[in-house]
Amino acid sequence: MCNGTSSRTSQGGSIAVLQPKPSSQRPQLHRELSLRLAADAINGHTTATFEGLEASPLGSYFVIHRDGDLVTGSHSESSILHRFAVPQTAHQGNAFDLNQRLDLGVGGDGVIGRRVSFVNEQTVLGEGIIGWN
Repeated sequence: MCNGTSSRTSQGGSIAVLQPKPSSQRPQLHRELSLRLAADAINGHTTATFEGLEASPLGSYFVIHRDGDLVTGSHSESSILHRFAVPQTAHQGNAFDLNQRLDLGVGGDGVIGRRVSFVNEQTVLGEGIIGWN
């Protein structure tokens, strides 16, 4: 994909595909979830769009961690770079405003290469790595 052989057109911003975490607990994801982040030039904020959820579960949120380690990554407060709630009114495929500007680049406070988790009721339901879209 990075070598120019993909037929997929770049949409800009960033994307993460989160795989369900194996769990016997409820709730749980039953399929992969995608999260797209894009800069909103009008208000200077970042917008988020998700695919793969039928509804936005009450109390669900995304966490962008400081690391990019899917194997041994920590879920402690000190590992959190950004956290944002999924509004109850958010619908699959529709962008919602994060009311903040995320650095969609690499290094420093950039989100590219970082681990992202989808959390509901304090349970990590899915994780992935943020990359270029």
